[in-house]
Amino acid sequence: MEVLSKFVETFLLALAPVLASLVVAFVAVKVKQLWAEFSAVNPKVAEYLAQAAEMAVNAAEQAGVAGLIDDKLAYAMDIAEKYLKENYNLVIDLDLIAAAIEAEVMKSQKEFAEVAKLKAV
Repeated sequence: MEVLSKFVETFLLALAPVLASLVVAFVAVKVKQLWAEFSAVNPKVAEYLAQAAEMAVNAAEQAGVAGLIDDKLAYAMDIAEKYLKENYNLVIDLDLIAAAIEAEVMKSQKEFAEVAKLKAV
């Protein structure tokens, strides 16, 4: 029984990175899909949300680097939510705000990777 237990444990440990990659890919596809649907229905609100997400992600990154916050996502969501309410009197579902922030983070990571490639050459 112990041999079977060790085998299952080893198998699951080997499978974990693959499963994690699949989950990340699935989430990325869902975020893109949700954002595309929202943008098609409400293009102006989507533009405001994209601006809020970009500003919130930049603020969260700076606050994180400075050691002022622990949870960058919660901080970014709070900033984006307040920005939209104060500047456009918009109250947007937190899932959409989270999706916009995740999309902005993915965009920033892609841009960073491209710049890093250029500097490596």
